Amino acid sequence: MDNDSFKIRLYRFTLKLIKFIDSIDKSNLVSRKISDQLFRSGTSIMANYVEGKSSISTKEYINFFSISLQSANESKYWFAILRDSGKIE
Repeated sequence: MDNDSFKIRLYRFTLKLIKFIDSIDKSNLVSRKISDQLFRSGTSIMANYVEGKSSISTKEYINFFSISLQSANESKYWFAILRDSGKIE
């Protein structure tokens, strides 16, 4: 997969994530807090990838890409918490 198609996939994921978060019933504190965490970690994936693409060194690029991966893993956690707590189907 080339970098442009990966960037497009990340962008589409971010847009879908925003729509998904908008669809969550945030009338209770728990759903609202978890949604906020998911929003931050999920949108951070592409933000750090884009930042890394303009890095001036390989070390800096790897650091930003690693942060993107950490954000993706954190987002998986928040999705699981929402699902397993019955806040989403």
